[in-house]
Order: sequence, then C-alpha cells, then structure tokens
Amino acid sequence: MHTSASTIAGRIKLADQYGFQAVEIPYPVGELLDVAQAIKESGILISLINISIDNTNDDLKYGSTSIPGEEQLFQKQLNETIEFAKTVNCKKIHLMAGVVNKKLECEHYATYVSNLKEAADILLANNMIGVIEPINKYAIPSYYMDSFAKASTVLKELKSNNIKLMVDLYHLQHICGNFTKTLEEYRDVIAHFQIAQVPNRDEPDSPGELNYDYIFKTIQLFGYDDWIGCEYKPKKTTVAGLKWISKYINEQ
Repeated sequence: MHTSASTIAGRIKLADQYGFQAVEIPYPVGELLDVAQAIKESGILISLINISIDNTNDDLKYGSTSIPGEEQLFQKQLNETIEFAKTVNCKKIHLMAGVVNKKLECEHYATYVSNLKEAADILLANNMIGVIEPINKYAIPSYYMDSFAKASTVLKELKSNNIKLMVDLYHLQHICGNFTKTLEEYRDVIAHFQIAQVPNRDEPDSPGELNYDYIFKTIQLFGYDDWIGCEYKPKKTTVAGLKWISKYINEQ
C-alpha cells in the first residue's frame, strides 16, 4: 500500500488499520526510529524501498544510477538506502535511473550498467536485490529507463540474479501494452509488480484500459507469489478508494 499520511510511520499505522500486511516506502527519509517502532507494533512488512534521491536538484530528483559524473552520489545513496533497508528488514530496492541528456545516450548506458554491476555485488553481500523499472514518457519525460526492450538489454548484460525487473502495469500499458505476451517474455526476470488503472492512475477497479480481473488471475497463473504494490492516486481519498480490494479478494 502506498498511502498519503503525513509521515512514513503514520502511513504504516494506517495501512495496518485497514488490513494491509505490507507497504512500500517511496523514499527513505529521516524518522527511522519512528518507522522501526511502527513496524514492530503493527507487524507490517516493508516490501520495497526506492533508492534515496536528491530532492534539492531537479536534474537528480528521479535518481542518479545512469547519470555520468554522479557515480559517487549513486554510491552514497545506495549505501544510505541499504542501511535503512537493514533497519526495516526490507530485501528489495528500486534503483531509479534518472533523467537523461539524449546527446549523451552512450555515456548514460555505460554509467547505468557500471553502477548496476557494482550495486549487484553490494546487494548480494547484504542479502538484498535491486529492481529496475521502465517508466513511461508521459509520467517522467526523459527518464532513462523508458522501455522494456532497454531493460532486457541491460539485464542480459548484467547477468546477475541480484538485479531484476519491476513491472508497473500503469507504465507497461503506456509503453507497449500487450500485457500477457510481455509477462511471458519477461517472467523469468520479474521480481515485483505495481498496479494502477490507465490512463488516470487511479484505483484498479476504476473504468479504464486495464481489466484487473484478468490481470490478477494471469499473474497468479504465472506463479508470482510476492507482493504487489498499489501505486495509484485515489480519486477521492485513500480510505474511500479501498473498496476495490475486497472485490478482488472475493473473486480469487
């Protein structure tokens, strides 16, 4: 569950109150003791954390993994996030690629692969995995990891079991659609799913392009047995929009 309470600890408590067993933490910032306490009290699991970012720099607010010249920043952010993940017992970190200068495409690729190779070894030593996520051009223009074909190329070059693919169905539909065949093609490297309706990124049962009755059954048939993140924007409020959950649970 990705909620909108004022603090991470507050979100964890709210998720527990409404029956969730796990949450994602978009970005690890401050309040670590409060977060750890909320996890202990609720029993909530942390399924995924985004890598730490630089909110003060617009050029780096979507990550630094592919940014030439920012290798030291990437290392610092990775180490910070791993330490946070250890404290909250999270095993999965989203390594955000960053936005790019198209004139430096080759340099971005080389930097991205180099940073991911180093991250794979560090994550393995800490019993964690990293995930990369294709994000569509409408959500983040010029985001480096913007296609599943590019993700596949990178993963094949890395040849690492510690860097996998995160599939957000909202982004998949905008980038290439073809949900079933895309899952068939990438099923062996998928380590995390996120969901939202398309085109407005609202609740999965809202009117839109995606049929989540079919999607949930297909993911289940594919043998995926890990968490699915609710990365959507409620039409009204988070709590008012939670009715969709009981609908799909009852249908499974």
